Parts: sequence; C-alpha cells; structure tokens
Amino acid sequence: MFDTSAFTEGLLLGAGLFTSVGPKDAFVIRRSLGGQHLPLIVAVCAGSDALLIALGAGGFSALLTRHPLLLSVALWGGIGYLVCHGLLALRAAVAGQHHAGGGDVLPRNTFLQTLIATAVVSLLNPYAWVDTVLVVGSIAASKSGDARWSFMLGAIAASFVWFSGLTNFSHAFRRLFTRAMAWRALDAFVALMMFGMAAHLATARLQ
Repeated sequence: MFDTSAFTEGLLLGAGLFTSVGPKDAFVIRRSLGGQHLPLIVAVCAGSDALLIALGAGGFSALLTRHPLLLSVALWGGIGYLVCHGLLALRAAVAGQHHAGGGDVLPRNTFLQTLIATAVVSLLNPYAWVDTVLVVGSIAASKSGDARWSFMLGAIAASFVWFSGLTNFSHAFRRLFTRAMAWRALDAFVALMMFGMAAHLATARLQ
C-alpha cells in the first residue's frame, strides 16, 4: 500500500539534496545548452540516482559504515575528484575555454556518446554517492514495507523533476551562452561549488 507520508518525506529530502549544483549538474547544463538527447540525459541521471538509492536501501550504506577504512578511502577519493573538477572549471573560467562561436554551443554527440558520458558522470560522482547511498539509502533502509518503497519513490521523483527542470531551463537560455562571459561565469560558479563541496566533505570527515 502506498504511504503518502513516506513519499512526501522522500520527495522533500531529495529536493533538498539534489538541487545543489555538482559535477553531474554542471555536465547536464552544458549538454542541455546544445539541445541534444535531453530526454536521454534526464532518464540516465534520474535512473542512476534510483540505482544508487536502491543500493543504499539494500544494505550497501550499512556495509560502508561497517568498514571505516573503505568509507574513508571513498570519501577522500571523492574529495580529490571534486577538487580536480573545480580546478578544471577554474582554469576554463580564467582562460575562457568554453564559449560559442556563433554556431552550435557544443559539438554534436551521438546517442551512444551521450548515454556513456552521462552514465559515467552520474555513477562516478562521489557527491551523488554520499547523497543517494549514504543519506537517502540509509534512511530508506531504516524503514520497512510500504514506507520504504514510498520513501524511495519520493526521492527518485525529486531527482526526475530536478533534472527535467534543469535540462529545459538550460536549453531555454542557450542564447545567453553565445557570449564568452556567460561561460566564464558558469565555470567560475562551478569551480566555487566544487571547492565548497570538497571543503564540506573534508570538514565533516575530520570532525
């Protein structure tokens, strides 16, 4: 039986977690500007979140917490990933590497290229693992029966709504990114977000 209260709880938690701009969101914004394979991008992003939530609810989050060394390696690896991503975005912002020259904003990508690239940035994103497996998954695992599935569906719905809105919003404002300054601002914002997330994870780990 569907548990409305648990669904709402999962929806609100997912909305709070997924609406912060991370590596996957920056990727979605850039790909959405070109207007290519938008439904595919949404499906893979939300589907990867659903998979990671299911892993966490299925006991993977408990496995990580029972092995502090494994969790520590995963978190510090994730911090390193975020820092590297931030440095690349900062370099792009300073050098003005991302800009449109009057044609397409981005090179054309095939369906398969988009599928693989989206899956990689979704499943290898450490912050997504923290949000979905350790936070959402562990809370879902603490619930039982219908409440667990309803909670998971709520969180997955939040992911789907977020990425649907992000792709359409980004594509609607694609003309803005015919200017190099807009790309510099986006890259600078992404760099700040990556460094902020890395600092947050590091601070929480050291406490």
